[in-house]
Amino acid sequence: MLRRCQGLTSLCRGRLCITRIPVGVTAQVRTLIQPSFDYRFISDNADQLHANALARNVRDSHPHRVAKLYDEYRSLLTSINESRSSLNSISKELGELASRKRPTLNNDPASGLDKVGKEKAMDNLRDNARIIKATVQGYEARLSTVESHLRYEAAKIPNLTHPDTPIGDETQARTVRIHGSLHEVGKVPSDGVNASDLSDQDFKDHYDLALNLGIIDMEAGAQVAGSRFHYWRGAGALLELALIQYAMTRAVSAGFTPHITPDVARSSVVDACGFRPRSNAEEARLHTEMGGSDVVAGGHTQGESSQIYRVTPVAEESRLEEGAAAADPLCLVGTAEIPLVAMKQQQILDKGVLPMSLAGLSHCFRAEAGARGRDTRGIYRLHQFTKVELVILSRPESSDQELSRLLDFQTQLYADLGLTFRVLQMPTHELGASAYQKFDIEAWMPGRKAWGEISSASNCTDYQSRRLGIRARLPVSHKGGVGQAPQFVHTLNATAVAVPRLVVAILESFQRPNGHVVVPEVLRPWMMGIHVLAPDSLHK
Repeated sequence: MLRRCQGLTSLCRGRLCITRIPVGVTAQVRTLIQPSFDYRFISDNADQLHANALARNVRDSHPHRVAKLYDEYRSLLTSINESRSSLNSISKELGELASRKRPTLNNDPASGLDKVGKEKAMDNLRDNARIIKATVQGYEARLSTVESHLRYEAAKIPNLTHPDTPIGDETQARTVRIHGSLHEVGKVPSDGVNASDLSDQDFKDHYDLALNLGIIDMEAGAQVAGSRFHYWRGAGALLELALIQYAMTRAVSAGFTPHITPDVARSSVVDACGFRPRSNAEEARLHTEMGGSDVVAGGHTQGESSQIYRVTPVAEESRLEEGAAAADPLCLVGTAEIPLVAMKQQQILDKGVLPMSLAGLSHCFRAEAGARGRDTRGIYRLHQFTKVELVILSRPESSDQELSRLLDFQTQLYADLGLTFRVLQMPTHELGASAYQKFDIEAWMPGRKAWGEISSASNCTDYQSRRLGIRARLPVSHKGGVGQAPQFVHTLNATAVAVPRLVVAILESFQRPNGHVVVPEVLRPWMMGIHVLAPDSLHK
């Protein structure tokens, strides 16, 4: 089983995030983070990494190509170093010739030169130096190209996979456990209502309930921002705030430091966290620039539309040529995981701060391209929503334990809400590029008559930290004993509260026959005295 360098790659192209800046436009210069790929590990384990990519349905990953490029890269470095050594020797010899009246060559007294011979010898040395310098320039140009291709190809290799992960698509997900019994009975939690009155109840859809309660306005959202945007109204707004407070209060009690994060991040940061900030056309252009000629069919990195929104200031947009983009444009984040992890980029942490437990509140933006007609009714699938995300930075040897900690937190959070839910171990096709292991939690939504995802938890090992340069001084063994050295941390993430999905589960699970909805007891401290949602719960 491969465990070393589990986070091999990134979708981050580092310095390859290139754009054309028109003449006369001054671009803000910013050095993009260079990912730290372990090329030797990739080369030594190319067969296993290729099989791992195929198992994850990634078809454009070529670890053997990385191995070949790495061999050329090392060969070029050797040639450059040897050439530079030759130049140093020539420089030294020129100095010796220039400093002697009758210099000798190669310590041979018989090789004393007169003035004409001296100049001729020095000219010959200079000619050799020019030839070697030109050769070095050629080597360096090729090295730059190879290095770019090397990073590009390494970036397409997904993380390794936990050996317990099921192989295949979503149908192969393994049910770990089920909590609650709502899916087995013909009634809902009554909260004081005679349960016999509910035994034959037909569960209403969350959107019908929300419209009747007057807690959401999708029409106004569509008029102002477009389809799949919404307004919370009255008690609906309080319900979102209550879920946020509930999650944050529990997170702080569990040792997580609360944050309210930026809702935007640089494209390079989004990329480095394993998300995809480029369009299909941009990906194709980059592939061509890297000399790609193979056409890839299938695989989740080919053909998918990016779910990321890009943000361009109007003033900057007007200065750029049509079709051009800023070198490192801002993107709306799809999760607070991105700014939470990236806030520690290019840092070496003290071992005493690990595990570092962070909770972040942000708005999340998802283009949901390709999801038309699928779960688009109501608020189940939106372009913008509020979420509380948990992130842990841990020692490599502790990340499996920290993932269990996240899952325990989530399951207790949802159990105390009174939901019926199941924990699934997700199969290889569902992991994404960054996850080494992933669990989803789905709530039973009786109005939809289906399970619906409300959260996930993932161990990304060192996939993100290698691309963001996040390390910690940790103990290492060596010949002289035990010391400390910077090592890449492991990053983990988990959803505490994705507000719309939990509202769907709450509305459908705790509805009454008259269309009112019981507020879970744990949320009531933040509901301004509202225990049951009704059309007149709060003035409109």
